[in-house]
Amino acid sequence: MPIMNGLLNKGTLGATFLMAAAMLSGFRTVNGKMRLHGITTATDKTVITYNADKSIAKLVSTHKTSDESYVVARIPVYENGHLVKTLFTDDEVSDAPMLFSTFTYSSKGQVEKISYYQENVVNAYDSLVYNNTGKIIARYFFSKQAGKNGFESHNCQLYTWDAQGNISSMENMGRLNDKAEFVLSSSTSYKYDSKPNAQQNTPVLSYMIDIAPANLSANNIVSETITATAGSAIVNNYAYAYNASQYPVKVTATYGGKETVATELEWAE
Repeated sequence: MPIMNGLLNKGTLGATFLMAAAMLSGFRTVNGKMRLHGITTATDKTVITYNADKSIAKLVSTHKTSDESYVVARIPVYENGHLVKTLFTDDEVSDAPMLFSTFTYSSKGQVEKISYYQENVVNAYDSLVYNNTGKIIARYFFSKQAGKNGFESHNCQLYTWDAQGNISSMENMGRLNDKAEFVLSSSTSYKYDSKPNAQQNTPVLSYMIDIAPANLSANNIVSETITATAGSAIVNNYAYAYNASQYPVKVTATYGGKETVATELEWAE
């Protein structure tokens, strides 16, 4: 589904997940609004707990396979109301938390760089570019290259926004080395409903997991068309069930008109 396609598991610890559309000069949920507490699929369950001031305290995901079940916890660290780093552990109880990411802010209070760590050493980072209205229009991925010093960007994503505050398209760009021009590898176009995207009530959650159009946009994605440069296209559709407060409590995703996956969301004050 577009909201949670990347629950914390050992295969995706190196990636981020979810980003809010708002400019993030602070990371507190708005008083009186519902907050996301649980995300459940057939194989994964994520539980989100909060501090007394309604900031996120911890995000714990349990992933089950046919062979095993394991837990990954993500813990945010704040300074003066700003998210400055996240910690993670593969064992909710016994393992000492390790540094996962740190955040660098611009003079405008926008996150401009997210650094990712392995054994307390930066091994990759994202560089974010904003337009003059404070919306993210590009995300550049930097990583270390074998046999080279420093970091290089061989991949990036470019976002186009519509008048409703939604990302209408995303372009995935790539290149073989840092001297070459970026070329288009695939593009995705999006269609939305008219209901508010409730995930923006908890903007810090997006920085803890991944940057995705589904979480940057004002409304909820109902379909996405992914087109490769070769011309082939895949269409994914999303159907929502809402509670009385108009928060989505179930999302049914149909991928390529075939595979169907249901995700349940739990909300509370």
